[in-house]
Amino acid sequence: MEIAIIGGGISGLSMSLALAKLGIQSTVYERAEDLSEVGAGLWLQPNALRVLQWLGIEDEILKAGFVLNKMEIAYPNLKAVKEVDSNVVADRFGNQTVAIHRARLLAILLEKVKAVAKVELGMPYLGHEQKGDQIEIQFENAKRKADWIIGADGIKSKLRHSLGFASEYRNTDQICVRGIAQIRLPEALRKEGKELWGPKRRFGFSHISEDQVYFFAVLNSEISPAEISIDSLQEMYANFDPVVNQIIRATDFVHSTELADLKRLDSWHKDQACLIGDAAHATTPNMGQGACQGIEDAYYLAQLIYKKAPNLKEAFIDFEAQRRTKVDYVVNNSWRFGQLVHKPWGQFLLKSIMKITPEKVVKGQMAKVYEIESGF
Repeated sequence: MEIAIIGGGISGLSMSLALAKLGIQSTVYERAEDLSEVGAGLWLQPNALRVLQWLGIEDEILKAGFVLNKMEIAYPNLKAVKEVDSNVVADRFGNQTVAIHRARLLAILLEKVKAVAKVELGMPYLGHEQKGDQIEIQFENAKRKADWIIGADGIKSKLRHSLGFASEYRNTDQICVRGIAQIRLPEALRKEGKELWGPKRRFGFSHISEDQVYFFAVLNSEISPAEISIDSLQEMYANFDPVVNQIIRATDFVHSTELADLKRLDSWHKDQACLIGDAAHATTPNMGQGACQGIEDAYYLAQLIYKKAPNLKEAFIDFEAQRRTKVDYVVNNSWRFGQLVHKPWGQFLLKSIMKITPEKVVKGQMAKVYEIESGF
């Protein structure tokens, strides 16, 4: 049984590694020629760490990343909206959040996958068709055959388009700017992930290594500078705590994008193909769960493939049934949160709710997101 995975990002590589753990061969096809320097940073929350433990790569992740013992929403002056105990953002096993450079995470996953499966870079997917019992996949400069296809090629998935699934995007009318700063934060901030809320804008940051800080800035499109640069970004956050502009000044390059998610698909699978990660359920980054949900997809789908092989159509059906509720919860709440926090009345409402909500309730809500089923 040959499984082709379209997309060599976090979801696709995690999928291949999860299959290999269960003795199932796969080949990853990635359009890029090189995966060495991709993206800025991300926060791996406890649910993703549980899967990475299962995959046997937690130690490498911890060495390459930075463990955060507190995640906090704050005013522009760094004062917390509500002081939160560190165990609120930990799972029942004590796993917390690990901040890591996306390129470092990809490098670890790629090295591990290359040891147990095939990876072909420089292979842009164009389409596929059924040829007898197998699928013939057309890439830009080559053809390959497989029995099954898993699409992990992101929010702009070409495989999803080939399957005939609607690809409607919900635009947030917000711009997200990300960067990596070469700076060491004051001791009081070194082990924290912070998100500061101002009028029509947010700024989040954390260490991802001893001397590097990942940051993101989210602006309403209506106030976003026509040209986003380090200088214009400093102006947008001039009224925030001085540490914000210190972080911005310590970066050489920023990357900006319009935030959007994917409107709910009617199905994630068709015939001998199944979508995972952003290709199936791209979310806005407001809950920090985009990559985490893709990693979870790999964990569940690999085990269902192992149980249902060689009839993977049943695996695809069961996979979607198992994952829909949680994924919908993440996507919908992330969307609502992002819309509310960028409106004056919405931000006031969220802060008010945060102040009066007991920690026990918050911990229960996070537990739903962090939970991973074992031995299902």
